[in-house]
Amino acid sequence: MRRLDAVLVLVLLVFAAFIGTQVFRASNARAAVHKKTHVAASAPIARPAPFAMQQQPEMGSDSSELRTTFVKSALPAPVRDEADIRSRIAAVASGTYMSDMIGDLNGMLVRWPDHGQPLRVWVQSRTDVPDYQPTDAQTAQDAFADWQHSGFPLRFDFILDSTTADIRLIWTDRFSPDAGLRVGSTSRTSDQHGWIVDAQILVALHDSAGTLIPPAALAGIVKHEAGHALGLGHSRDEKTMMFPTEMVHDIAPSDRNTLRLLYSIPPGPLK
Repeated sequence: MRRLDAVLVLVLLVFAAFIGTQVFRASNARAAVHKKTHVAASAPIARPAPFAMQQQPEMGSDSSELRTTFVKSALPAPVRDEADIRSRIAAVASGTYMSDMIGDLNGMLVRWPDHGQPLRVWVQSRTDVPDYQPTDAQTAQDAFADWQHSGFPLRFDFILDSTTADIRLIWTDRFSPDAGLRVGSTSRTSDQHGWIVDAQILVALHDSAGTLIPPAALAGIVKHEAGHALGLGHSRDEKTMMFPTEMVHDIAPSDRNTLRLLYSIPPGPLK
């Protein structure tokens, strides 16, 4: 009887050990599944962050923001004759809004230097911004290219590497509510002489109410911001592309005339 009892006790101990092992394995498996699910759910979605902007006094209720930062560079100073500059501006005054622009820019004209090379433009082509379509990148490139019909000396080269770009365009969902009607923003960097050395554009795919901006209006926004990136300020004429609030989708003759005039005179301050 004692030997039989010992065998039974041994069998019960082996069975209990087996059950305990299975329970331990099942518990670990459930913990691993829970941990994996938690990590996946908490992984953030990468989205381009808006770059820092500062509000400047501008004309009217503005759907675009322009900021110019000045730095020192080794580029040569332009040869300037202020009397000649004012004479050239006066000669075509009726076909441009240069006087509006000078007031908007506090008397400081800026533009890209004539270095014989095309401006390298990078347009963001991959993003997690809601409702972004690959065709939006082509819409932006076409909007830039439209300015080339203005008869100014520069050309655009659309590149794939943002780190070597002169002008970069980034998409965002929408601007914050405190930005009002804003759907576009341009930050450009100019040196002490007025030569632009860098520009970055931020364009929203949705307006302040969260409504998706249609392609024609999106192209108009890019054209406006591209005008800023090239050196243009704002116009008081609501029929022009550079009116502060978007009113038109097409570049007007006076937009082209003003850009052509800008690139026919040296940059710098006008008193």
